[in-house]
Amino acid sequence: MQRMGSTEYVSRATNEDLERILAYAGRPGMISLAGGLPDPSVFPREELSEIAGMVIGEMGQDALQYSAAMGVPKLRERISRYMEEELGIGGQGPDSVLVTTGSQESLFSISMSLLREGDAVFTENPTYFVAYTVFREFGARVRPSPMEEDGIDTHSLEAAVRSEEPGRRKFIYVMPVAQNPTGASMGEEKKRHILEIASQYDLMVIEDDPYGLINYSGARPRPLKSMDGEGRVIYLSTFSKVLAPGLRIGWAAGDPGLLSSVSRVKQLIDLNTNTLSQYICSEALERRLIQRNIGRVVEAYRRKRDWMDQALRSEFGDRVSYVLPDSGMFIFARFQGVDTRKMVMRAVESGVLYLPGDSTFVSDPDYSTARLNFSYPGREEISEGIRRLGRVFRPSSP
Repeated sequence: MQRMGSTEYVSRATNEDLERILAYAGRPGMISLAGGLPDPSVFPREELSEIAGMVIGEMGQDALQYSAAMGVPKLRERISRYMEEELGIGGQGPDSVLVTTGSQESLFSISMSLLREGDAVFTENPTYFVAYTVFREFGARVRPSPMEEDGIDTHSLEAAVRSEEPGRRKFIYVMPVAQNPTGASMGEEKKRHILEIASQYDLMVIEDDPYGLINYSGARPRPLKSMDGEGRVIYLSTFSKVLAPGLRIGWAAGDPGLLSSVSRVKQLIDLNTNTLSQYICSEALERRLIQRNIGRVVEAYRRKRDWMDQALRSEFGDRVSYVLPDSGMFIFARFQGVDTRKMVMRAVESGVLYLPGDSTFVSDPDYSTARLNFSYPGREEISEGIRRLGRVFRPSSP
């Protein structure tokens, strides 16, 4: 809440957990396990510096200018090729790509374009907490279905879809690979079932895939979009996790008519995505810098995931449970006998920050859960952060 003179201003989009992360993460001595920040050591700074200099020096007339709302044509073409070569998503020409300011803007712009008061959006439970906050801000009723170890319960999803009036069904929002917060990746059978549901009930599917290429098992699960034979899936991704988040380059891929409409909403927000960043990303793709950097990211984060796994087992033993993720940046842990919501400020006072898991639930929150990030902190910070959590979460003496 802000006050100017005698008038109070209240933001409609308040999210206390996000505000807490931003407010406390920079405190001296604070160990943050709360956010989703990449490790700065995997940023290819020297290569990006050289590319940026070349782009400004040789292409500055265009790279420092406004650009089209849909994105710089050369980048859209290279993203199209990148999706086919790296993700197995074919048939998406440049007209099927909208370049956005991170994938977060895709979520916002699509929601602003499509949602009306009372529309139903179908999601996983728990899910990415910023996404369902956006859906609700545009008046949607968010209908959750529970998560299982291999992704959303698709039978519950189908029942939720079937229970809604056809005119109110808007879209399904899922993260099939490295779901945030659970880290679960969806099996092929569930992916096919989601596409069958979308076809039967004439629905779109929003597939959010920021982590798909960060896989620790050596496999690369197929995106839902690569199985989409009817053009129902809008695929969202970003270069924030595999190149550098400061560039703020994401994209949406799917039906050209829909994305053209979404681009008109985007124009109202920011006119166009940062042109200089688009030229830098385009050149990084052309030089295969992004493709080469993925290996560094995977290796660094696999080690950190394993360090956190070891620290949690050592500190909590059988008082903690989780599925060790094959992809992504988080461990979603359940702590026996702990209300993580009640303990969050005590943890802050002890110098460790986490995301209380209940904030990721659309309904039926589990207050024993916490989302813990392993991609940003170093080994010592991971170990010390978990030790601090152990002290905070230690059972009281009888």
